[in-house]
Amino acid sequence: MENLKRTFLFPVFIYYILMCCLPDVFAVDPSFDVPVFNVTVIAGKTAILPCTIEHLAGHKVVWTDRFSTLLTYDIGRIIDDDRIGIERPFTNDWNLLIHDVKYEDAGKYVCQINTKPVKTKTVMLHVLVPPKINVSLSSGDIIAREGDTVTLTCNVSGIPAPTVHWYRRPLDHGISKAKEKLEQTKHTYYNYWPSCTYTFHKTGVGMNGEYLIIHNISRYCDGIYECVAFNDVPPAVNKDIKVEVEFPPEIQLQNRRIGQFPGRETILECQITAFPNNYNVWRFKGKDLKTTTKHRIEIYNDGNHRMTLSLRVMDITYADYGNYTCVAQNKLGTDEEIMILHDSRKPSIPTTTTTSQPLTRTTLPKTIWLPEPQDKLGHVDTHIDGNGIGKMPQKGSNSSCRNSLSLIFVSFTLLLVFIVS
Repeated sequence: MENLKRTFLFPVFIYYILMCCLPDVFAVDPSFDVPVFNVTVIAGKTAILPCTIEHLAGHKVVWTDRFSTLLTYDIGRIIDDDRIGIERPFTNDWNLLIHDVKYEDAGKYVCQINTKPVKTKTVMLHVLVPPKINVSLSSGDIIAREGDTVTLTCNVSGIPAPTVHWYRRPLDHGISKAKEKLEQTKHTYYNYWPSCTYTFHKTGVGMNGEYLIIHNISRYCDGIYECVAFNDVPPAVNKDIKVEVEFPPEIQLQNRRIGQFPGRETILECQITAFPNNYNVWRFKGKDLKTTTKHRIEIYNDGNHRMTLSLRVMDITYADYGNYTCVAQNKLGTDEEIMILHDSRKPSIPTTTTTSQPLTRTTLPKTIWLPEPQDKLGHVDTHIDGNGIGKMPQKGSNSSCRNSLSLIFVSFTLLLVFIVS
């Protein structure tokens, strides 16, 4: 029995001796899986800085930032920033979490073990910032005059530095229509900038075209200018800048003469292109016309600074015939055009000018004219057909018969005189 007790207790005694007296003989130092690690994250997201440790045993783990500020100790947070914490998905993991990452959080972070000497693992945090347009430092809507040089600014920020591209679409097409990408003009003509030529300037490295310069601007350069900034960090951002160009009025008439019968009504129209569109009126006999029982004035907006000024003249009388003047005026100038309203029953006779040039003759269809009969007062009894060609009276009239008998009598008398002689 004594021998059996000795046989059982001896291994136990040896185990305790080894555990208590020789702990350092079998101990393994803690170690990291990877000494250096890089982490890239977009601002506003959560960054996970990994730190996996083998054989930690009774040692402690701390995290510090690039300023050597103590962030965490073991699983507790030391710094007063509730965005920071420790994540341990597995036993050997001591990952540092940073929620809602800011660009200022970028830099070197160190995972440390309190061994002698201290063991460390470095994690580099890179923060990408999506592009942003600084509205307060960018251009708003602009009104310029023809011939001016206009500079549009699209102030952007982001990490890495964004690239800016410019686009243009017409004012009257809306956002659903196609837009054109603007390209820089490479050459000038003896320091002369043709209308609607573009150059770009940037303020920082990588910021392409933060300034758009429009040289010798004209009415054909107006539109919605859009700057788009992108740095491969979604999403891209854009800003619209409305550019309008002032110019004096121009009037166009579809017809310069229009005819109508008395008692009816007609419409006179003129198309006006101007910006600003300040004063437009129809004028007759020196007076500006307004909507009354005689006249009705209507305005139709055709878009792109173009409008149609319509004048309806009702129950036309002889006093309504004459010259009507369409007048357009703004601060840059005045334009006017005349439209003539005439009686449709009377032919419209164009104005002719006498010159010393040789007479140009036009060959007309050959027409045979018979002697024209006259009544007792000597009036010619001639009819005019629709083509303006003279015709003799129809058979059966008394005047025609008398003239025929007279002609026969004269002819017979001449024949007798010839025979006798």
